[in-house]
Amino acid sequence: MTRVSIVIPVYNGANYLAEAIDSALAQTARDVEILVINDGSTDGGATEAIARGYGDRIRYIPKPNGGVASALNRGIAEMHGEWFCWLSHDDRFLPQKTERQLAYASANPDARIIGCDFELIDDNGQVYDVYRSERAVIRNGHDLLESWIFGCALMIHRTCFDETGPFNESNRTTQDLEMWLRLIEHYPIEWMPEILCQWRQHPLQGSRTEARYGRDHDELYARMFARYDATYYDPAARTPQARARVYHWLLLDALRRRSWAGAQMAIDRAWREWRSLRNPSLFPRIVGPKRFLAWIHMRNFVVGKLDSLRRRLRLGERIP
Repeated sequence: MTRVSIVIPVYNGANYLAEAIDSALAQTARDVEILVINDGSTDGGATEAIARGYGDRIRYIPKPNGGVASALNRGIAEMHGEWFCWLSHDDRFLPQKTERQLAYASANPDARIIGCDFELIDDNGQVYDVYRSERAVIRNGHDLLESWIFGCALMIHRTCFDETGPFNESNRTTQDLEMWLRLIEHYPIEWMPEILCQWRQHPLQGSRTEARYGRDHDELYARMFARYDATYYDPAARTPQARARVYHWLLLDALRRRSWAGAQMAIDRAWREWRSLRNPSLFPRIVGPKRFLAWIHMRNFVVGKLDSLRRRLRLGERIP
């Protein structure tokens, strides 16, 4: 069996596709296959021409447009490898990415999901920042939602998809987060403190509309609340007070992602757990998610101003 399958989903990606493929071909690991899944590009054949220009060094698979999740699922169905790696068409692997993750897997035979640190690059490919995970292992929902899980940083054993099923193709913008939540039901994500890939940030990134992105998040939170209880996020949350605090934390996470329906579900769940004046979600229950977020912004602004004033006063005290 091939050791690693690198799946590159692409839609109208002539701008950066060659860089992604070149980085996959430059892997120092042996026995790596590269699958380019053209998700119904409508750029007059430009994306297809780039992919076909690599000949038999890659496997090129065109399909009707269905979104990133459908392209990833097609790649998983077609792959021959023991391990799955996702590489977006505008991102890049560093040469030792798969070799180092395979070495980690050999040294840790129980590992099934292996992540790595990564660089952020601009539209010209210049590095401007680095992400280093604070966690060596991501074990539960809290760890996951508090972490920055870059899908292209992961190497996933193909058997994981037997337990989780495929990416949710109805979820067009948050299908990755939904998959990571399902994966850690079964396996932790083990994180290597090595920079092995690059995430490009550029103006043409993605095709998310605010309405679509918000709706997908709302629907995802609905599935999360139906599927997981508080102990999925905090295994120690066994009392009503502790569970209410977990759901309040989920409220803050939903607000951060601008999921108003998800925030309301978290408020309702927190109140259902603990009907008390000390419930941290009582105030947002009274004013609603949007006003509560506005209050958070106002509070943070005032606190920031007060902290700045205190620093200036302390500085002034040291001036002779």
